[in-house]
Amino acid sequence: MKSTVIILAGGKSSRMGQDKGLVLYRGKRMVEHVIAACQELASDILISTNNPEYSFLGYKLIPDNYKNRGPIGGMQAALEYSDTEDNIFCPCDMPNLHPGILQEIIIKSEGESVVVAVDSTGKTYPVLGSFKKSVLPLLEAQIKKGDFKLQHLLTKLNAKKVEIADTTALSNVNYSEDLK
Repeated sequence: MKSTVIILAGGKSSRMGQDKGLVLYRGKRMVEHVIAACQELASDILISTNNPEYSFLGYKLIPDNYKNRGPIGGMQAALEYSDTEDNIFCPCDMPNLHPGILQEIIIKSEGESVVVAVDSTGKTYPVLGSFKKSVLPLLEAQIKKGDFKLQHLLTKLNAKKVEIADTTALSNVNYSEDLK
């Protein structure tokens, strides 16, 4: 299956105090760990960001069309730009992500519009999943209504949830203390 991987790196990183994706974690920038987990599974990689500092990676940077709307704004711009129906979204702050998790999501996405990861407690990871490009009109309609909550979008799209047992891989690095 031909798919585009979209790395969401557009957050404010207010808890970290600097752009999380560019922070060093175990010798590499966090975004580089995520790219390494995705490379073999993608026909293309896009980085959803308004920060031109990510250009050193050599991938297309996609700025938000709708500014200050959170992850849904980055997802809208990236889906609009993507030239594949199948798109895998990954946050830039999950440096322990590995290809096995993404493969599991891809397998479960067969015949589904949206598939997102959940952990064993039921916590949903709405920016780690598979989104068909065909959901773009519903996503845009939600933004135009002023509703920027991804959980609302997932409910409208009847998103399938895939339980990921490896909770370490799902952990976000949000604070400088988490870098140790």
